[in-house]
Amino acid sequence: MKVLVFTHKSDIDGMGGAILSKLAFENVDYVLCETFTLQEELKKYFDDKKIYDYDMIFVTDLWLEEPTLTKVAEDEKLKNKFFVFDHHKSAIEENFNKYDFTTIKISNEKGRCSGTSLFYEYLISNNYLKNIKAIEDFVELTRRYDTWEWKNIYNDEKAHELTLFFDVLGCSGYITTIFDKLKNINQDANFEFNNIEQMIINNKKAQVEEKIKNYIKKIYYKDILGYKAGIIFIDYEYRNDIAEYIRHMQIDIDFVMLIALDYGTISYRKIKEGMNVRKIAEKFGGKGHDGAASSPISLGKKDKLIDILTNV
Repeated sequence: MKVLVFTHKSDIDGMGGAILSKLAFENVDYVLCETFTLQEELKKYFDDKKIYDYDMIFVTDLWLEEPTLTKVAEDEKLKNKFFVFDHHKSAIEENFNKYDFTTIKISNEKGRCSGTSLFYEYLISNNYLKNIKAIEDFVELTRRYDTWEWKNIYNDEKAHELTLFFDVLGCSGYITTIFDKLKNINQDANFEFNNIEQMIINNKKAQVEEKIKNYIKKIYYKDILGYKAGIIFIDYEYRNDIAEYIRHMQIDIDFVMLIALDYGTISYRKIKEGMNVRKIAEKFGGKGHDGAASSPISLGKKDKLIDILTNV
């Protein structure tokens, strides 16, 4: 069986889609996409007809938009082998969940869903993947971090460490390392970091702490759409840790706007309860969750953005 996976490239939830597919199927190709590039990447496969070379096509931690949804639904060769697993509220509000091949859920009996957890449930229920303790642990750690339940409910530092490990290894290294870790593991073994991996993670923690302290010194304050925003130019990988530090320090802002010019993305993170950063992101052409969202920065807007936001 030949499988194609489109998944989010920015975090461990997206990486989970690639890793689980490699564990479940022998012949897998995966494409790592940004939230705003999925439709473009899919179009390439439609244009050269390569999309028809695959027996199953999965989209994880991302959503299909129109006209792609209708294009798949009306294609007799594709509609029964195309599957979407996503958890973004905006995708439900825009009715991207209307077809049988789309599974978009915000929460279930386990808590808030992630793309990885929804994909895992599908693979287990259809007997594509065996129920192995370490894989289940990995999926749950991924879900807890992506939904922020690791902090808000479980205080589960291992989930945080998993994303630090990803930040060190990058997409390809993380996928390969976690796949190798899980593919031949004992059925009853837990998911654990070995001594070298833990050393790598601990070194990264120290680096992150130092980086955050330096970033906070350079925060700008500005009223945006009637809310008090903190604006920081950052390296993309530090976006969640900075937001958590600001909450811990009780800095008086409603949300933080984290501009990663290296990544071409603005990330928005809720600081005060009741703040919906998804609505802010949508004003700037973005999407996401109520507590965490993003919008793209086009190349033509970078210089203008820097000029506007630094002159405050």
